[in-house]
Amino acid sequence: MVEETFTNLGFVVFYVISMVVIAFHLWHGFQSAFQTMGLNHPKYTPIIKFVGAAYSVLVPLGFAVIPLVFYMRHA
Repeated sequence: MVEETFTNLGFVVFYVISMVVIAFHLWHGFQSAFQTMGLNHPKYTPIIKFVGAAYSVLVPLGFAVIPLVFYMRHA
């Protein structure tokens, strides 16, 4: 079912755009979660921001690659 769905360009585009939206959401939410818990310190905040940025880009990118691979294999 997944393979059949990801051979449709419309679904692939929708899925990839959804992963971009999730990436922006995670970019903001990761650091905000630490700030909400009171872990806001000049020494650790840059590390938290870096890890949050890396996480918010890499995870959605990994998920976005899946439909692209399926589409390219069957196009």
